[in-house]
Amino acid sequence: MDLARRYRFNLPWGAIAFGVVFYGALSACMVRFASDFDGVIYLFLIVLSAMFAVLAFIMMTRRIVFPRMLELAEDAILFPHGFPWTRITGIPYADIIRMSEAGVGAQFGLYLATARGNFEIRACYLPDIESYNAVRDFICAKTSIVIPRHDKQEPPSDWSSQGFPKPILRWVEPEDWPRYRTRLVVSKPLWLRLAKALWFFVRCFGIIVLPWFLLRFFRLPTAPAASYLCLATAVTLFFTLLHWLKALWPVHATEISFRDKGITQFFGKQTLDRSYHDISGWAVIERPFEGRVLHILLLKGRTRATAFALPDADTRDRLVQIFHDKRIPQSPEIRAPWESRR
Repeated sequence: MDLARRYRFNLPWGAIAFGVVFYGALSACMVRFASDFDGVIYLFLIVLSAMFAVLAFIMMTRRIVFPRMLELAEDAILFPHGFPWTRITGIPYADIIRMSEAGVGAQFGLYLATARGNFEIRACYLPDIESYNAVRDFICAKTSIVIPRHDKQEPPSDWSSQGFPKPILRWVEPEDWPRYRTRLVVSKPLWLRLAKALWFFVRCFGIIVLPWFLLRFFRLPTAPAASYLCLATAVTLFFTLLHWLKALWPVHATEISFRDKGITQFFGKQTLDRSYHDISGWAVIERPFEGRVLHILLLKGRTRATAFALPDADTRDRLVQIFHDKRIPQSPEIRAPWESRR
């Protein structure tokens, strides 16, 4: 490895100082709480205090004793991450679907999106801004992705805010797509939906009550039965309501972007990236709804099929050409996920 492509990649001293104070304070609090108990709880709190103290010591010494290194190999980025132990994840340049440069102050950096997750190379983790620019330029050269300089970049458009390169095809799912999926849910018998919600309530209530029950079984101090069970019931009802609402509105209109190396689905605040290598087949099905025909794209992944609603026939035809260019076969036998569960 060329030493010019190895860079120190560590937390800034300000963040380290905050972490040391935070874990040190937690360790002291655990010792203080332990003085009010004895037996198993006392031992548990002391062990917890020791763990926090060790974490504070690791944060204080790791940057000096075991500095992390970001390495730029010819075919992949060797990205260090994790705490308290450092893990090295290889990010092949060919797997990077999109990149973006954003943030201010300590959050400013290069964001890499792959099908395995997102990675951040923050400028404050590197020794200086020259090192950051060198890393940025090398990765851009390897991925053939051009990113405008941050200080000269114009206000981002609706696609550039999600990263570069520019999509080769992009659309927003039609608004009748969520209504269609909701109609399928409400068309099922009410008693069946209530039974599923009740089963979810029972499982959630059991998970919440189990720790309290174990403490009572081993005769350890715990909350009174009436107050804890009332709190557990309220919490379970809240999660059951969220579960009911999610089942009632299973999808909402999202933005879909097809790029050269993968697919990005934008949910408004979050994004999900998929690689073409994870797709083994595709199909387009048609379903009548409210006097028109919905064109629905089905992508067969490793474990399940994913559905996207298409706005028009022109988008469908352009997708067919993209799949042909990527050599992804058409699979008419793919079934819609909500229909296969019937």
